[in-house]
Amino acid sequence: MSYSEQLLDSIQNHDFSQNKHLLKEALDNDSPEVLSSLAENLTGLGFTDLAKEIYRALIAKFPKEDLFKVYLAEIMLNDGDDDDGLSLLYNVSKDSSAYLDSLLVQADYYQTNGLIETAKDKLMQAMHLDPEEDAIKFGLAEIEYLSGDYEQALELYQDLIQRQNTFGEVNLYQRLFATFAKIGNYEEAAKVIHEHTNSILDIDSKYEAGLILLSVGDDKQAIKFLDEVIEQSPDYVNAYPLLAQAYEHQHDNEQVLRTAQAGLAYNELDEVLYSIGARAAANLNELDTARNLLEKGLKMAPDNSDLRMQLSNLYVHQHQANEDIALFKDLDEENIEPQAHWNLALSYEDLEDNEKAQSEFLLAYPSFNNNPDFLRQMIIFFNVQNNDEITKQLLARYLKLVPEDGEMQDLYNNL
Repeated sequence: MSYSEQLLDSIQNHDFSQNKHLLKEALDNDSPEVLSSLAENLTGLGFTDLAKEIYRALIAKFPKEDLFKVYLAEIMLNDGDDDDGLSLLYNVSKDSSAYLDSLLVQADYYQTNGLIETAKDKLMQAMHLDPEEDAIKFGLAEIEYLSGDYEQALELYQDLIQRQNTFGEVNLYQRLFATFAKIGNYEEAAKVIHEHTNSILDIDSKYEAGLILLSVGDDKQAIKFLDEVIEQSPDYVNAYPLLAQAYEHQHDNEQVLRTAQAGLAYNELDEVLYSIGARAAANLNELDTARNLLEKGLKMAPDNSDLRMQLSNLYVHQHQANEDIALFKDLDEENIEPQAHWNLALSYEDLEDNEKAQSEFLLAYPSFNNNPDFLRQMIIFFNVQNNDEITKQLLARYLKLVPEDGEMQDLYNNL
């Protein structure tokens, strides 16, 4: 057994006491090929300091073997020794057989550090040297995707996928459907998902597949993927609003409410879940649940006008006039929606505060003067107030919209 093998065995047996001794013996006695393999294995196991010693020894023995410099530089960059690592890479000449490897390591370094254009330039140089190398095509595809050049990325992914389904740990089918989605071709993205469902294994890919299928109206399959996401990781909070929406499209209010409540248990700041959960609860006639969700949601997000409006509608429905009015008392007039004015008119009417009710009806009128329900309520209010002039004007407008309403026609004729 070589000293290199003994060193690896001792490490795998968690016996580190002989590391230095066995490494010295390996450097003195083992062949360059065995030492190179040892350095690679040590890097994989995380013993980069030992690996660096081996590469330095190999470089000293074989100063023209630039590949050892590339391997050493890669470890240095990963360990944060950027200056020395880049210096080694830039000293690999264009005539060297290791120049291509140097470019790839440089590209990876610059991409990792957010210097996307520099990374792309390195990969383009590498592509010029070896246009058929899949590792270069994949790296360039990833760069194009990150840069937002989705058409270019799509072309590269489609080429790669003719020869392999994955590259390293990356699922190319996931990249393919994600890229189709980025360019707005959701139908093609969904087609890839349907054809390769069994290849979509990791949780982020399942989430993205669910999102895309939801966007093309395939709620059933979207639910399947999103359910799997939550089953794998119940705290994957972004999946809950999408799953609730999919169930809402299927008019499954019980599942919508259950999903919203489960999601809020992990993220009580999700305003969408309060809203969609309250709608489902209201549809199930669980009005207390709906009110609790909306009141809590509005407490978490006091500026959410959608939650406020839903709660206002519920208060009006339950004739909780004071609670409804309180919702808007601290808002500036310009921030009060027309629907809120309508609701306030009904609440003030319930409280027999006719002056304020009249004012709110008139404020809402410009936005709802073609809404028969609004007009009918306003007619009844002004008729009770014995305001025949406004009542008759409102009736004339209403009867153009609903001429078959006999009760309102009789009222109009009697005025």
